[in-house]
Amino acid sequence: MKMKSALYKQRKNKLVCGVCAGIADKFGWDLPLTRVLAALLMYFYGFGIVLYILLAIFLPYKEDLDRDNYGTGPRRRKDAEVVDDDDKDNDGWFW
Repeated sequence: MKMKSALYKQRKNKLVCGVCAGIADKFGWDLPLTRVLAALLMYFYGFGIVLYILLAIFLPYKEDLDRDNYGTGPRRRKDAEVVDDDDKDNDGWFW
């Protein structure tokens, strides 16, 4: 099952809220380059800060999406029926 093409944040490699780390992971960009571009966007244009805050509030964490899509914990085994061996001369051999 593939993850949908959506933006997300990351808990791993986060500096403030994980927005830049999620964007860098999503598009395969270098993380420091993404952070520098985000800082330049925030410095030169006022909407960069507002955009970052909105993304920090509304984007889900990648780890939460993975948990919802793939689950966590150990695999569960099926409930199998018990084999009832009624042989009187059972010596442990099958033949």
